[in-house]
Parts: sequence; structure tokens; C-alpha cells
Amino acid sequence: MTKQQLMEKGAICFDKITEGLRSYADVKLVMDEKKALAHFKSLRKEYGAEYAYADFYYFRLNFDAREMVNELLSPEDISYLELLCPLPGEEEEEIIFPLDEKLLKIIVRLNASEMLFSTIYFIASERCERVRTTWWGNYGKEYICFKDR
Repeated sequence: MTKQQLMEKGAICFDKITEGLRSYADVKLVMDEKKALAHFKSLRKEYGAEYAYADFYYFRLNFDAREMVNELLSPEDISYLELLCPLPGEEEEEIIFPLDEKLLKIIVRLNASEMLFSTIYFIASERCERVRTTWWGNYGKEYICFKDR
């Protein structure tokens, strides 16, 4: 999925953190890998799996950078990522993926290690009373949550 398609679904999307800080309410949470995994699994359940997405730039990394990331992953993780790999030519656009449990585990591990940051999106729906939120992974095991004011 492209970022434009995610925006059409109703997600909060922006390119620069200053845009997010200017346009949305924000809160910062510091969570290690274990806490982040539990937190986002809970939100995914609350919002519904079909309303949870993540950007994941792994496929845009050059060979050397990808090899460094792979050192933090299990062979099973790497095999799973191979299944997600966009088709040739789609690497520049297709960076948004449904947030399933396997991808979530990989994302929180990479965020915690500061090796590769991802953004997690939860889209509001009639099944969930929460507002839409976007969570930016950041240094120091910090996640910045953006939501409507």
C-alpha cells in the first residue's frame, strides 16, 4: 500500500515531525521492546487488525544496511520479510503494510535497537471509540503519538 492510499483510509500522515507537532496533539512514551510489543498488540486488538498499519523501509535499504538489520533478526523473521517484499519497481511506493503480529515484533525490536525506525498507524472506525493515532518510533526507545486535537 502507498502512503496516499493510507491517507485515503483516514490515517494521520505527514513527512516531517515538525508538521505533526504543529498539527496534532502529541504525547511521548518511553517503552522498551517488551512494553512496546504489549502496548501495540493491545491497540491492534482494540482498533481491529484491519485498521492497523505500519511503514517499513527495510526494502529501501541498500545491501549493506539490510545486512546490518538482518543481524538483529532471526532466520524466521528474514524469511517472513521475504514474503512481504514488494515486486520490482514497487519499492519506492509500497512501504505501508498491514500490521500483523510478526511484523509488529520485528518493528519493535528494530525500533528498540535504533537500527530502523517505523511508524505505526491506527485508523479510527465504528468498532473502536478511540481517535486515530500515529506512532513515530524515535531514539531512546521513545514513541511519539500523534492524534487529532
